[in-house]
Amino acid sequence: MDTNRFKSSHDFSNIQKNLHNNSGYHTESYSKQVKGYINDMKSQNHEATKQGFVSHAQKSAKEVWEEIQKMASDAWDKHKDEEK
Repeated sequence: MDTNRFKSSHDFSNIQKNLHNNSGYHTESYSKQVKGYINDMKSQNHEATKQGFVSHAQKSAKEVWEEIQKMASDAWDKHKDEEK
């Protein structure tokens, strides 16, 4: 695994740079998601709430984190013996 590329794309000390490199985290993206959530709730005759949207976003973040953990684990298992 090329840790240099990982580090350059995930600069933990520079939040703005991370937001720029990961467009899914921009405010505009969440604005579109809010509009979609509100429209979905209206079409199902349900009330759209802030708590409902935040819960939906939290669930999505958890699923993404689980996918990242699996990819990292798979990469580790695949390459851990290459340096020996």
